[in-house]
Amino acid sequence: MNNIIYRLLFTVLFIESILLFLLAPRYYHFEFNLFCLVQYLISSFLFLKAKNKKNYFDFDLIFMFSFFFVMFFYPVFMFQSDPLKYFAFKYEFNENVISRSTALSLLGIQAYFLGSISFRDQTNIKAPKNKIYNSITRLSIVSAISFILFIVSGGYASLRGAYSGEQIQASGLASYFWAFSPAFLFCALALQFNNLYIKDQKKIIRKYINKTLVLYTIIFIGLILFSGSRTFPLQIILICCALFTMFYKQIGFISFAVLVFIGVIGMFAVNIMRGGGDLSGLADIVMDLIINNRNTYVAVNYVDVNGLTFGKSMLAVLLAPFPFAQSIIFSIFGINPWDASSASIITKISLGGESELGLGTNIIADLYMSFGMIGVMFFMFLLGRYIAKIKYLAKSNIYYLISYTIMISYSVFLVRAEFFFFSRYLLWGLFIIFCIEVYNNSRKKARLR
Repeated sequence: MNNIIYRLLFTVLFIESILLFLLAPRYYHFEFNLFCLVQYLISSFLFLKAKNKKNYFDFDLIFMFSFFFVMFFYPVFMFQSDPLKYFAFKYEFNENVISRSTALSLLGIQAYFLGSISFRDQTNIKAPKNKIYNSITRLSIVSAISFILFIVSGGYASLRGAYSGEQIQASGLASYFWAFSPAFLFCALALQFNNLYIKDQKKIIRKYINKTLVLYTIIFIGLILFSGSRTFPLQIILICCALFTMFYKQIGFISFAVLVFIGVIGMFAVNIMRGGGDLSGLADIVMDLIINNRNTYVAVNYVDVNGLTFGKSMLAVLLAPFPFAQSIIFSIFGINPWDASSASIITKISLGGESELGLGTNIIADLYMSFGMIGVMFFMFLLGRYIAKIKYLAKSNIYYLISYTIMISYSVFLVRAEFFFFSRYLLWGLFIIFCIEVYNNSRKKARLR
């Protein structure tokens, strides 16, 4: 009964958010933006109550945390007091679309909430039970070899140079080695937690921890942090913490908030060490999230002036999982790569042309630029439902576990990126596990002959 009531409630809130977007002021209106923020906070509280969470370290909470800063912080807390505090806002944008953009963001998150609530935990879902996998060491070695090749091909030096201000050219193969390495590592981490849970569901038994994986993971994180990059280290930390709390130690909201605070401070410290300036205010800690507010404004204004791209601005990220697909498709159909990504379009609009400096995008801007309000509602609803399903089945099906592992690693970054930003590692991860399953089944059949 409660589930039905909550679904009706979130349906009403969803309809309300549609009306808010359609009737939003065509100019900046502080009270309207504040109302949208309050509505977001109330809906978030109701969502957590509806989900009856026992473990707060999951995709939903981290995604909601990032969403707040990427979508609501600037129009309510900064636009009136210090609108040009961060560099991104010094580039021109149409201030009259801020209110509509905030309402659009609210519509997106309400669709996500409704999608998640619409999935009901079903005890009658039959999923094959997970089993022990002996591929962790092999996956770790493949990832390590790929990482070594990335270093040898000049990719690591180029990565360090990107954060130190030096221009160091890497070979063309470096980007492929860089992409393969985390894919195998993420799968190895998922299989490690799967094996540990099957061995003992109450506590982690140390002797079953793969030492090769642990050693390589520590070295990988250390070298990447030393280069100045925070992305993959943060993804690995998110994976380990999320899977640990899902399988073993559930944590409450207060503990989650403390961990988030420590994590944010830690990532900001890395930013300071790589030459990212000093702390002039508390908002600086989450600056990398706040600056993406602007991208929604640019996207909304772009659609007002130029119309929808109908998926063209998503092509780059959709083709990313398939090697050489981008160059082949763009060449055949004469597509300018700068028109195949919402991030590139926003950068081109802001800087007046193609530039190495990227201003990025965000999940709402990406969807709206392609498919408008309908696209935001549809895809955010699907995302909420998809996350709810894969999390529910992660303990009993290896494919769902891999899916949730990849998605949790993007829980911070997805809000400030293209909607399908996760697709490369999601598809690669599922393909890697599929190959392992085929190999194991073929060996099993060979032994039975």
